[in-house]
Amino acid sequence: MFERMKNGWHIAKAVRKSVKRDKTAYLYPILSGVVGAGLMIATFFAIFFTIPLNFSSGNYVYYIAAFLMAYIFISFFSLIFLMAMLIGYRASIDGNPISIRESLSKAWEYKKPAFEWAIFYFIVTMIIRVIERRFRGIATILISAVASFAIAIATFFAVPVILKNKTGPVETIRESTSFILKNFGRTFGGIIYVDLYTLIYTLSGIALIFLSAIFLSSSIPFLALVAIIAVGVLLIVVGAVLNFIYTNIFKYVLYDFMNGGKLPPEISEEDLKKSIKRKSGSKYMNMDSGDFPS
Repeated sequence: MFERMKNGWHIAKAVRKSVKRDKTAYLYPILSGVVGAGLMIATFFAIFFTIPLNFSSGNYVYYIAAFLMAYIFISFFSLIFLMAMLIGYRASIDGNPISIRESLSKAWEYKKPAFEWAIFYFIVTMIIRVIERRFRGIATILISAVASFAIAIATFFAVPVILKNKTGPVETIRESTSFILKNFGRTFGGIIYVDLYTLIYTLSGIALIFLSAIFLSSSIPFLALVAIIAVGVLLIVVGAVLNFIYTNIFKYVLYDFMNGGKLPPEISEEDLKKSIKRKSGSKYMNMDSGDFPS
């Protein structure tokens, strides 16, 4: 058990190093955030400049519907940017780096399954929230925890599956769940590594903001406190961006390699071999038996 966790840890460290070969990967989550914020701001202004704020007239239905649509489109574009990042990363590994525009153009070819996935995920999330509201106290916490865990497992390899097969939501869930159950033991040590590594940035940022609040009434100049808070917020953002990049590329590398893809040179094939759980009769390659992708 601990050996597989250790190997997963090593794989994630290697993934982090491999990302540095094409630093444009760091730009995708930033661009995604900018587009998402822009869509939300545009929705806000479009609503409140075209529909008077009068809840008694029932206009709130339009407000809710508009923001729900904005949420779906934000999820859609976030997925497009994520797939573009993985496409760019794949091209870099293959020795044929492409521009952000090219990777986005290739990702746009997946617009149909991406939009279907955004709608599907939104509906599932809403159903879970409705169910949670029917319970009170500890039952709500338990249902929320179980549902969140189930969704996380079922969708763990969803994006790599869509990239490879262009499948719809149901088939994507089936493939992702099947893949994770049939192939992986403790490779998730890599996810733990990513979380701990990026948590350093997040906790550092929170600590700076917390210290600024403590010294707010002290003799420290106000501008200095503002600067410290700004640095704290920046560290939290950096932590979130790095977590997004490393976690998704880690999952993509595992799925892609098990389906015949090329490994980044920074990642040890031996570590992957030791990290994959043997499963007799699996439709995927049996890594423990030495049957590697060509």
